[in-house]
Amino acid sequence: MSHVIFRRGRDLVITLLLVGTLMFFVVHLLPGNPAIAMLGSYATEDQVRQLTHALGLDQPLLSQYGLWLGHVVKGNLGDSIGFQQPVTTVLAEHLGPTALLAVASTVISLVVSVPLAAYTAARPGSWWTRVLTPLSVFGIAVPNFWLALVLIIVFGVALRVLPIAGYVSPLTDLPSAVSHLILPVVVLVAGQAALFVRTLRESMLGELLALYPRTARAKGASERVVILGQLLPNALIPLLTVVGTSLGTLLGGIVIVENVFVIPGFGALLFQAINSRDYPLVEGITLAIALGYVLINLVVDLLYTAIDPRVRIR
Repeated sequence: MSHVIFRRGRDLVITLLLVGTLMFFVVHLLPGNPAIAMLGSYATEDQVRQLTHALGLDQPLLSQYGLWLGHVVKGNLGDSIGFQQPVTTVLAEHLGPTALLAVASTVISLVVSVPLAAYTAARPGSWWTRVLTPLSVFGIAVPNFWLALVLIIVFGVALRVLPIAGYVSPLTDLPSAVSHLILPVVVLVAGQAALFVRTLRESMLGELLALYPRTARAKGASERVVILGQLLPNALIPLLTVVGTSLGTLLGGIVIVENVFVIPGFGALLFQAINSRDYPLVEGITLAIALGYVLINLVVDLLYTAIDPRVRIR
């Protein structure tokens, strides 16, 4: 267990350094000047020059990188050019909506997909399996923006039963928060649940070919015990990997969903920061995404050791 934590801690430092360095140079090579974005197209050259100097953007790129890296090592991500606030403050204000969307959709997807995958694996010839197989393919293939627009037209415009935009914190008004989250969560669950079902079902079908299910049946174990007590725990390892990757992607910012439903999360924030050439904010969001990925992978590795004894032995 300790060596897993040490290895992931080492990977965390290396990943943040590489991602931060790469993103720093990428965003600074983008065309456009943040000073012009802040002042507007009618600003004079003197005003743009003064603001560029105040922001330190007239210094050599390597000097800017060295200054930025020194601040990051000390835990200072700088100040957002557009928000005129510390980057950490801006990130904290926009983390809640994205985290809520990501966690809610992942939990619901797991609750839906695990029993469906177990049922279809145990009864491969049933009509449920014949229906769910093409549905899972459709869920994986359908674009998020198309499904979001369809749901908006049906439930928001035609039926007018659900709000189509905005975000309300559950801490302020829980019923309103739930109603605002239904459509974006459904969009995310459609793709996630389909992917989880296919992953877990294929894993369970592979486990069915092993010898231990036949041995358990020969000893008199019921089919429910074989499927849920033996096959399912052994088949969870591939699903854990997919869940960790999916959750890390969602925490990184659901750009399309958040922009379609006007949710002030990481995805919408990143889109806004790139458009306004807010270099410190783009770099801060990127580092936060990388940090989330590594921490989620650490949790997945620890779950491996808890579920599969073979991992603990290795």
